[in-house]
Amino acid sequence: MTTHSPQASLVYSKELAAHDMGPNHPLKPIRYAHTVGLMEASGLLESPNVRVVAPRPADREDIERFHHPEYVDVVHAIGSGMIVPGMGEFGFGPGDNPPARGLYDAAALSAGSTIVATELVTSGKSRAAFALAGGVHHHAMPARAAGFGVFNDAVIAIEGLAAQGMRVAYVDIDCHHGDGVQLGFYETQRVLTISIHESGQYLFPGTGHTEETGRADGLGYSVNVPLAPYTGDEVWLEAFEAVVPPLLESFQPDLVFTQLGIDTHFRDPITHLQLTTQGHNQAVRRLGALADRAGLWVAVGGGGYDLGAVARAWTMDLAAMAGFNLPERIPDSFTSVPVPPTFADQPPPDPGAAVTSQTRAFAQESVRQIRKKVFPRHGL
Repeated sequence: MTTHSPQASLVYSKELAAHDMGPNHPLKPIRYAHTVGLMEASGLLESPNVRVVAPRPADREDIERFHHPEYVDVVHAIGSGMIVPGMGEFGFGPGDNPPARGLYDAAALSAGSTIVATELVTSGKSRAAFALAGGVHHHAMPARAAGFGVFNDAVIAIEGLAAQGMRVAYVDIDCHHGDGVQLGFYETQRVLTISIHESGQYLFPGTGHTEETGRADGLGYSVNVPLAPYTGDEVWLEAFEAVVPPLLESFQPDLVFTQLGIDTHFRDPITHLQLTTQGHNQAVRRLGALADRAGLWVAVGGGGYDLGAVARAWTMDLAAMAGFNLPERIPDSFTSVPVPPTFADQPPPDPGAAVTSQTRAFAQESVRQIRKKVFPRHGL
């Protein structure tokens, strides 16, 4: 097997952190600036194995790979400050997706950052590329904004890769089900989508059940691993190992595309899983090893609403991509957002034996259903 020198690109510019969703909105794009600040303070961005590449906005042709032209027109009008009658039909209004000036530009730049990440790896300029501001749009639908998502950057970028004849495996470890990406590839074998998430019985968007396995030619190529609230590192990683490696090894993708949401963290204010930064990073490192077999790895961000957890986890993730050893302790020079003294959570939360037993039983049933409904389609 060919080995690759660790080399990672971070796709980022300060414009990605500038959009303001409002003081009461849980999504704070300033989290990208905090994360890059911690990467700088830790010396990560000075590593010869890391480069920082500026994004460019996705153009309309890119966006319409997935989104309907009428919807794109509505987003553009909202972003220009216009009052758009009937915008609620397109998912905009009070709540998750408020209308705001600059919305189109922010969403197009986010989508463009993910496209740039794919170009960096497919051109051979980087072994791995991380678009921090991508991924959070994984709920966006062809003609509707949803769950903070406007332009579904993952679908847009993967459609571009599939058009080149590439086999892509998409693995989403966000706490919320990646429903928009699943929809984008629900009837095709070109793309394998796997989402491991808190069960839709308890959390938005209410989907991602094990019986959602694809349709027509795509039957068996949409995979969902729902987990119970309060699932911690140990049980989460057991479920991940039972499903993700065997399916990726069978599928043999040309590129592994990972959504690295950290709203699974035990401090996250809007979710209920109990992962630590080190548990999350263990999964990311495992994904990196699986991506090494394909040779190409694209990562995007995603959910994450505790700003300190976001900064620590995504710094740890980029370090894993680049083969960089972070210090154990957070540098004293990093003061932009409150964080614990170490990158890893010490001590991690202890859910207790009874909760662990219950969450393990829930996870094992999800895995059993996947082995029954999906694995035979892959010769497993």
